[in-house]
Amino acid sequence: MLQRKTFMLALLVVFSLFPFLFSSFVSASESPTLISVASDPYPWERVEVYGSNVSQMISEKEKMLRISLPENDKVRSWFPSDVYVHVGYSSSNQDYDFGSYGYLKSNRYFVLGYGLGWKEATKPYPVLLVHGAADDMNRAWAHPWDKETPSSIDKPGLMQYLAERGYAVFAISFPHTHGNNLFQGQLIADAISIIKEKTGAAKVDIVAHSKGNISSIAYMSSLNDDWSDTAWMTNFRGDVRKYVAIAAPFKGLDTMFRYYLANTNTIDGTLNAPVAFYNAYIYYNYRNYYRWSMTDTYGDGNYFEGQTQLLHNWVDDPNDPVWFNFESDTGDFNNTRNKLYWGGCSYYVCSEGINIAIANSNGQNGTSNFIEKMNKKGLDPAIQFYVLYGTNQALDYYWFGYPIGEKAAPSDGLLFVKSATYTDGMTKRGATLKAMASGNYHHLDIARVTPVLNWIEKKLSEP
Repeated sequence: MLQRKTFMLALLVVFSLFPFLFSSFVSASESPTLISVASDPYPWERVEVYGSNVSQMISEKEKMLRISLPENDKVRSWFPSDVYVHVGYSSSNQDYDFGSYGYLKSNRYFVLGYGLGWKEATKPYPVLLVHGAADDMNRAWAHPWDKETPSSIDKPGLMQYLAERGYAVFAISFPHTHGNNLFQGQLIADAISIIKEKTGAAKVDIVAHSKGNISSIAYMSSLNDDWSDTAWMTNFRGDVRKYVAIAAPFKGLDTMFRYYLANTNTIDGTLNAPVAFYNAYIYYNYRNYYRWSMTDTYGDGNYFEGQTQLLHNWVDDPNDPVWFNFESDTGDFNNTRNKLYWGGCSYYVCSEGINIAIANSNGQNGTSNFIEKMNKKGLDPAIQFYVLYGTNQALDYYWFGYPIGEKAAPSDGLLFVKSATYTDGMTKRGATLKAMASGNYHHLDIARVTPVLNWIEKKLSEP
């Protein structure tokens, strides 16, 4: 029964997400290139595919599993058909077969959706919506109660809500749904350039959900400068006015290292999510899970760089620790639980542990000590930001009404409230926290229920 309890937790964890001297701006020659226009943009008014012209974005090819492409059929079809390059299958006795693995043809591609009536908008600042991990702009913002795009939308999302009230709404979609947050931050910078050009506005407002907050913060804090191999990215150009953070993992998370059964359920369902071990005894055999893990130590690289960047050791947090609850317990006197979290081998798993994964000393492109550096850096002081977080721990229910979700501490079913409300790092350089609000909603509902949409619109409309 415990395995069933953690299934939704494993599923939601995934949403649950230049040359140095010229890095402060994008020159005309580096403006994104329009690749194609979708012939069927529904549910958006217009959908365009762009390619970043920053040379490193063109040449870089982030590793990924095929299952990490957008799940929504329509969104996936908008990207170039060859955006994903297949390399092979992990199908030997030594490597678990999770399907195709490969890489992005180029890191340059993104989809930009134009909200309904964007040309007739009456509000002065356009809004850019940024989705989270294992998600896309359709599910997150246009039909948030449906994974696939329905022919008729009964419950519209934030895109329609804001558009009906006079906002020019745009949304970005990424091809790698667990992609590196710094690369995605560069794509956000590129999208803002397009939006400013199309609307004539000097600044935009950003609304982000879950992991999308981290990609947005990467740009709004010029976090790329904290690693030598990402200093070429676009630094913040002062073109964001307000930022609304929905279920933001400001201090990170540790879900897959905390729950052994969340990992086994991910493997059992071939879910679009990483695991915390590199070798495990599952299905009566020891196999490697190198391409499903979150470090660069083993195998041919990290296929979940964006998830590595979200990690934080909550058990040993020096100021506000969160110990294990009974759902982390394992039947070997918690030997597997402890080895999974802190590193080592039990009979069932071999894990490097969360501290090694956070440091990721063999990693590149800003995948080492990300959350710590993000909170030391802080948002640009010119930004006004708002925080929304949920308090309903029940992502779903199983037998006898037992709630499924993160219950080791107050949470929205996936993200600890302590993480979603940790704003000390964001305000470090003087960014203004204008308001913080909570609701009895879980990690997904906090971005789609009407009271929340109303709160967001009111905050955007304030001077």
